[in-house]
Amino acid sequence: MRTWRTGRTRPGRVLPVVVVLVVLGLLAPWASAAGTGGIEVTPVPSLRNGKPITTFTVEVPTRGSSKVAYTVRNVEKVTRSARVYAAEVTKHDGNFALGAPGSSPYVAMADRTVTLKAGEIQPGTFTVKSGPGRPKGQAYAAIVVEVRNGSVVQRANTLVYLKPGREIPLPVLVVLVAVAVLGLAGIAFLLVFRRRRTR
Repeated sequence: MRTWRTGRTRPGRVLPVVVVLVVLGLLAPWASAAGTGGIEVTPVPSLRNGKPITTFTVEVPTRGSSKVAYTVRNVEKVTRSARVYAAEVTKHDGNFALGAPGSSPYVAMADRTVTLKAGEIQPGTFTVKSGPGRPKGQAYAAIVVEVRNGSVVQRANTLVYLKPGREIPLPVLVVLVAVAVLGLAGIAFLLVFRRRRTR
């Protein structure tokens, strides 16, 4: 009888625990998104192996540019507005410092103000570009959400980890060019040889 009583769980205690777990499960995908004033920025895709993605990890292309997708979401029950822009982030002694809007040499995005209705989600993209001074190692930027309430300005930053793109080593590049030249020379030789045989 003692074993039966001690191993039994009362239904009244189980129900509140189950409800709390269900609510937390529903909120989990958005719980770690960076945002303020009801507006959040989330990378696309927003999940990896069932876990929320809270930062961007992007490779800076060797040439040209690439697009990176994200979403802006209003998590409030009323219409909200926020300024969204990209900025450079520097790291000193383990501390991150946010630069001015548009200061990143690698990430470009139109500085814009979004107004979203309750629960509304709006897609967006930013551009990662190459050029002189490409990062030799890890570099940083941020997609910033800025909400102004009177004289008070609140900001939330979604960090962008920037990695240098893969470059073809010079010896490999020389070999590839040499192979291409030899291939063209071989094709030209065969064409001349066939013409001579047909005469």
